[in-house]
Amino acid sequence: MPFDRFWRWVRRRRLVVALAVGVVVIVVALGLNGQPNPQQAAGAMTVANRTSVSFEQPAGGLSPAELARHDAADLVFDRTHVPISGRLGAGLGPQFVAQSCMACHVRNGRGRAIPDESLVRVVLQAGLGPQIQDKAVLGAEPEATVTVRWRPVRLGDATLRAPDVVATSPAGAELDAEFARSLRVAPPLLGLGLLKAVPQKAIAAMADPDDADGDGISGRAHWLTDLDGERRLGRFGWKAITASVRDQSVDAYREDMGLTTPASRDNELDAEGRPADISNQELNLVTYYSQTLGAPRTAMAADTAVVRRGQALFSQLHCSACHVPRLRTSSAPGAVVEAIRGQTIWPYSDLLLHDMGPNLDDGVAERSAASNEWRTAPLWGIDLTQKVNLQALFLHDGRARTLEEAILWHGGEA
Repeated sequence: MPFDRFWRWVRRRRLVVALAVGVVVIVVALGLNGQPNPQQAAGAMTVANRTSVSFEQPAGGLSPAELARHDAADLVFDRTHVPISGRLGAGLGPQFVAQSCMACHVRNGRGRAIPDESLVRVVLQAGLGPQIQDKAVLGAEPEATVTVRWRPVRLGDATLRAPDVVATSPAGAELDAEFARSLRVAPPLLGLGLLKAVPQKAIAAMADPDDADGDGISGRAHWLTDLDGERRLGRFGWKAITASVRDQSVDAYREDMGLTTPASRDNELDAEGRPADISNQELNLVTYYSQTLGAPRTAMAADTAVVRRGQALFSQLHCSACHVPRLRTSSAPGAVVEAIRGQTIWPYSDLLLHDMGPNLDDGVAERSAASNEWRTAPLWGIDLTQKVNLQALFLHDGRARTLEEAILWHGGEA
């Protein structure tokens, strides 16, 4: 729906508040008799726990052996990394952002928009990028130090906020204001194995890059080409820049912690032919842990008036055109755990890239995703965001303090 039409709706704040409530309500229920139950958002892998530790629970439906492996993998995921003694340059760093996965993915949920839980992506120039590593081991210097300042932004009758990221070199020089940078908070680790199991064809079928149907929505698949020439669909990260949970883990080890991983599954050498900091066994376990986290059950019954009203608003404002409620995983053999296969799930995402308008264009493109394009963020578990991490906020950089503000920032196709 064109932005001007959308704005005529949202400038009336009561409707925006109603829609924000509706977003929560919609992902909280919607079940119909005789159909897969949307309250079981992750199908068989749904987590019943809805407390502050909800996102840390293993997925439902795991066998005893799968659960035991998940618990072992949890210890590797939680590991705090340090430099490796006796091997110059090995282990953590020399530059890094965090020492562990959980430092940014607090309780497996969203990080806060503060230096110790967020990061900054930049354009590849001036010796930096694609990510500023703002910490360093003893004897080394960080690429830059980062400070975030918030400035007020008026949109219609609302006062929102946007970040100004100041990066300062070790010599004390500030990065030029024309040098694009993008503050990022860690997204929640919900249902990653399930999202990977949705067939590429199903995701690609939802794409309409030229808006052939004229509905104003032109989502496109982010196709990536591996080093071996294989074409795969990007589906993870704020801009869908990785195609698998393993690839996402490799990127995080390298960019967030300065840790190398094996270039091949057949040996333990990194891309430079040196012993990798992270072994294949460790990488496999961290990947497995992320793949075997489900998503929490929703709280409300589907047949209540407030849920149905939320669903009507969600559809009326075309939210469901991008935040597609229901997907289905492949039934093919070979899934990492049996519970992933053939599941109807409710992530509220099409996993496609969409133009989010100039207000969310921070100037940093990644792979073939333009600076104004963002992957549709899944909404499952969003009602528990601030129960899991009290100060967690919304959108890619945490600029939205509430769901209402997140909605107001939507432009472009939204």
